[in-house]
Amino acid sequence: MFEFLTHTFNASLIAVTQLFLSSVGTSNPWFEGLDLQYSGVKHEIVCNAKLAGSFTETLDDVLLSGKNITLHFRFELFTPGETQALQVKEVVNGFRYDKKTESFYLLNSETQELERFFTIEAAKDTYISVSNLVIVNTENLRDEQEYYVKVTAFLDPIKLEDMSESVNLMLRWASVKPTILSEKFRVQAKAT
Repeated sequence: MFEFLTHTFNASLIAVTQLFLSSVGTSNPWFEGLDLQYSGVKHEIVCNAKLAGSFTETLDDVLLSGKNITLHFRFELFTPGETQALQVKEVVNGFRYDKKTESFYLLNSETQELERFFTIEAAKDTYISVSNLVIVNTENLRDEQEYYVKVTAFLDPIKLEDMSESVNLMLRWASVKPTILSEKFRVQAKAT
């Protein structure tokens, strides 16, 4: 009986915590823009994208928790009218604050480089950005076919101390994954 009450209390505490987190300062982030560059020589499409309106006071508090906070960017190549992506690439940016050194560390899953920042503003700016990322291999794409790219971002849940369940960070973003679609384009080799 005591175990049941403890489990019920913990579940109630988690529910109240999630409700509290969802009722305080949410944002509705969006992509400021999507820049795609095509290289016929390298047979690739390179992407630059950045989120805007991503942070709230409570999300900043989570960033300062010392936990690894992961942000996913998902890139999908489609042909118009199709629901199945032709190519998919996902990149994860990890953010962690080190209280001892008062530094912010970012790790990008694509480059595997660990970057160190001394201000939260600089770290956050890099965290919500994708720069010069190869997202599509164009070698097997047809010249006459139109294509477009869909980019989506989302945060992973985290486990905070003294909580038995994970915290859904997407509640900071009103549970909406920011998404942007590129304009339709054709992949054509340029004559030299």
